[in-house]
Amino acid sequence: MSVSEKPSSSERDLDPLLKDLSEKKQSFRRHVVSLATELKDVRSRLASQEESFARETLTRQACNKLEKLSSFCSFLEPYVSVGPHLDPLWIRSKWFKDLTGGRDEGQEHGGEDISIAAKFGREKRPASGVRLYCEADELENHEYRLDGVDIQDDGSYVISFPLYPLALDCDSYLKELDDLRLQLSATQATADTSAVSAQAAQLQCLALLKELDEKNSLIKEHEDRVNRLGEQLDHLQKDLQAREASQKQLKDEILRIEQDIMQVIAKAGASKDSELRKILDEISPKNFDMINKLLNVKDEEIAKLRDEIRIMSARWKLKTKDLESQVEKHWRADHELKKRVLQLEFCLQHGKETLES
Repeated sequence: MSVSEKPSSSERDLDPLLKDLSEKKQSFRRHVVSLATELKDVRSRLASQEESFARETLTRQACNKLEKLSSFCSFLEPYVSVGPHLDPLWIRSKWFKDLTGGRDEGQEHGGEDISIAAKFGREKRPASGVRLYCEADELENHEYRLDGVDIQDDGSYVISFPLYPLALDCDSYLKELDDLRLQLSATQATADTSAVSAQAAQLQCLALLKELDEKNSLIKEHEDRVNRLGEQLDHLQKDLQAREASQKQLKDEILRIEQDIMQVIAKAGASKDSELRKILDEISPKNFDMINKLLNVKDEEIAKLRDEIRIMSARWKLKTKDLESQVEKHWRADHELKKRVLQLEFCLQHGKETLES
């Protein structure tokens, strides 16, 4: 009968579908695990890069401060040999004694020498250098002789010694200090921008992790539903096989009864042939009607089972498409995350190059 052939064909159609669905489930699980691993690696790499960038920034700031201090000390070394304080008056005294080649007869106050600049009179410091104004008779009482002595109209001498290198070095040092401050502020702004970008990327990573956890929970729910549907399908297949077996057993029983009746008729003889045939004619239509009704009922049940299997197969296809769309969304989110991480690495690299330059 064609009824026994149709379930076997439906089984052949469902087995590849189940196999394909299980393979897709396994591949999706592997893909989710790989995504979680990559996300964890990216977060650890980002944290290490932020830490190294902060350490490098602090190291560079300390090196810049030490370099500025050493350059300033080396600049003052020719003029300062002794003395606990770097007083400007004391430094100018040293410069004056170096230029005049004489000895200073001033007095000491707290370790600082009061030079001839303070003894002779007031001092001015224009852009061209330092000039000492003193009376002529006071200057003539001392044996200081300078090449740059000019006699003014009022009878005073103007003693000039050049401080052009010092003024130029101070101006260049101040300009360099301003440039360094500008570079430091620009670097700090770049570092702040990179830190903000890193924080934004970290927040995005956390949001993606949360979304990934939600998707994993949804996938787990879908897997549970698919497993329940698979169990229901197995029960339906077992029920269908049991019904087919009972139907086959019923057919065999009917054939055996008919054979027994034919044997009884053959043994009974011609005298009872008419009576048995009458009984058989009365019983056979009833039996055939009953068998046909039973077969119709079984066919209807089998058709219902096939419809249920078809509906479940359609549901499986929809669930499979939904899982595929979720996998594609995860792939897109992973791709977007990789792009943002690359942008952040580029920003960090640009900040490092700015610091090095």
